[in-house]
Amino acid sequence: MLSAYEYCPRKLFLENVLKLRVVPGDYVVKGSIRHEIYDRISRAEQGLVKNITREKSYNELVTQYKQLHSNILKQSIIRNKSKLSELKISLTDFFKQTWPGLLMDVKDRAKNVHLFIKKHKVFGDDLWETLSPKIETEHYVNSEELKLKGKIDRLEIYDNKLVKEVVLYELKTGSAPSTGVWPGHKLQVGAYILLLEKNKMFVRDAFVKYLEINKARSVVMNPFLEKKVLEARDAVIKLFRSPELPGIIDNEVKCKSCPLREQCHNEKFIKERMSLIS
Repeated sequence: MLSAYEYCPRKLFLENVLKLRVVPGDYVVKGSIRHEIYDRISRAEQGLVKNITREKSYNELVTQYKQLHSNILKQSIIRNKSKLSELKISLTDFFKQTWPGLLMDVKDRAKNVHLFIKKHKVFGDDLWETLSPKIETEHYVNSEELKLKGKIDRLEIYDNKLVKEVVLYELKTGSAPSTGVWPGHKLQVGAYILLLEKNKMFVRDAFVKYLEINKARSVVMNPFLEKKVLEARDAVIKLFRSPELPGIIDNEVKCKSCPLREQCHNEKFIKERMSLIS
């Protein structure tokens, strides 16, 4: 919601206060399926690792992980066939678009396990229990004090006994800016950094990974970003508690692509909907 607020406070109000329904675009559907895929891979990895009973080459591990990733991708495509078909997204095209990112994940996980085995000579259950870093997806964090909560797409967790050190990745399916990350994405990652630190984790690095271009771009926490996160949080809380409708933003590019543009600019319609909450 911090990201959505930064993008357009009025749209956030229309969706969450006036309850106007937005039909998910293809990038939203693709993103949700990809999140499902990465989450299933993360949960399935435990079984793969526990079944490693001898030292294996990097290429052997890549082959095993490829099989795991490929199977989960195919199963998820079949499970979500109707969603993809409704949006006229070719199943074959979705596979081709998604596989390069998964292949990078294959290589990351295989390399991680290979190097750990080579160094520590452990296998099976012991390998899984001691493996570091462990890769988690859909990692839930919250803080009553910060009044924030969320799910982090991907965390690499390094357990050094004294404190958990993490590297976080937020995965995005839409277009990427020419440099850096979109402001809303920076706010989102900034909030996650604050949440992780509040939960006694040390954040080594934080990235937004744009899947369409397969690039991970760094987000660095500093006092200015922390201030922006907390200001945005307070603004969202105020927006939900106030009956005041935010004004139309001065950004024709955003407005032109908005699925709520017609209702948003219809004063009579908005007035009627506002009367229902007053």
